[in-house]
Amino acid sequence: MEKYEKLLNMLMDFNESIRFAAVCSPQGEILWNSQRAGIRNIIPLEDTKKTILRSVDAWQERAKITNIVGRGLYVIAAYEKIKRITIPLEKGNLLFISVGNTPLKTSKGKSYGHLVEMGKIMSIVDFVNMNN
Repeated sequence: MEKYEKLLNMLMDFNESIRFAAVCSPQGEILWNSQRAGIRNIIPLEDTKKTILRSVDAWQERAKITNIVGRGLYVIAAYEKIKRITIPLEKGNLLFISVGNTPLKTSKGKSYGHLVEMGKIMSIVDFVNMNN
């Protein structure tokens, strides 16, 4: 569990757009979580837990094609207000991250949000996995 605490702390320190992060078991149970101080949940925790369960199921389905397309790295679901990122961890665990989606205006006036620095996020995940 100390490993997960370190992972979530490093993620929260890295990017202040991260609102909430959790490590979940293959059964969807939250093993460790962190929420940014002063941030109010957009989605109630009970609804987030349901989303986590759906994400766990989706990753289990993706595992069926690993031999064809390779190991899944991450999934990003983008909404107007937030992005939700899921990253598979060892032993079937899952990293779930909610990121604020500060809008960026396009030339047509539509708002699609900011980019997520997945390279840096994945570097943190790899660093914690290799050093623990």
